[in-house]
Amino acid sequence: MKDYVTGDDLAYEDAINFAMFASADPHWKDAMDAKIQAIQRNDTWELVDPPSNCKIIGVKWIFKTKLKETGEIDKFKARLVAKGYTLEEEIDYKEFFSPVAHLETIRTVVALAATKR
Repeated sequence: MKDYVTGDDLAYEDAINFAMFASADPHWKDAMDAKIQAIQRNDTWELVDPPSNCKIIGVKWIFKTKLKETGEIDKFKARLVAKGYTLEEEIDYKEFFSPVAHLETIRTVVALAATKR
């Protein structure tokens, strides 16, 4: 699996060419730098030494262009995502947790907030 994904009409033959292009192009580099700064500013993660009994999950960049109504490029967006698909169930993990708020919970919280106004 390639370590990049592009959006819209941007298509590149292989990951190496795109990675070289993205890191050299100031628009994509600025988008990647902005994402890294946001990750650091929000304390998204903390760098630690990996435990010896754990498999390290890699990351990949997702690139997308946002377009104006006229079709011109409005914004270059870069996201850094974990390659969780490299893990094998029952080998690398036994269970997983994905926090999702149920609609009823959201309605209750909004109703409580409205009554406190």
